[in-house]
Amino acid sequence: MPLLTVTLFLMEDERAEAMKITVAQNGLPNGLHPGRFVRPVELFATPWARIFNGNLSDGVAYRCAALELVDAPAAATAEAA
Repeated sequence: MPLLTVTLFLMEDERAEAMKITVAQNGLPNGLHPGRFVRPVELFATPWARIFNGNLSDGVAYRCAALELVDAPAAATAEAA
């Protein structure tokens, strides 16, 4: 099964953080489109680090079993009106 990387935006209060998450192609729901609210199912985070040319790079790799479509929060719906 092909693996895909999707970019999700975690929205909290007045800030947003982009997260790249790997998910199997069969874990993507029908009706998924940019701007749609989703919930990662079985989200798993793996810390990583590497040294390249003497420089340390580190971060967190995310993967999930599937994405689940959810309704927009009431606050987001009211602001859009």
